[in-house]
Amino acid sequence: MADQSSRTVFLEIQSRLIEHTAKLKQVKNQMRTKEGEKKRAYLTLGELRQQPDDTNTYKSIEINKSVVLNIPRRSSWKSKWLR
Repeated sequence: MADQSSRTVFLEIQSRLIEHTAKLKQVKNQMRTKEGEKKRAYLTLGELRQQPDDTNTYKSIEINKSVVLNIPRRSSWKSKWLR
């Protein structure tokens, strides 16, 4: 009887370990994705800093995989991003 209860506890702990390992892997993948986004954002910001204040810029908005809109921005983007 004690052997059966030990086995049950072991299987429960093993199941939780598998579940938490999968969650950890998911979080690590999300962190890797966010780091890539952060690097691209810094590269974009570096390029934008080189532009004159009166340069027209656009923000792309993806509605779905086949439609991308370029929305004009006002030239005041520097006041928002370069504080």
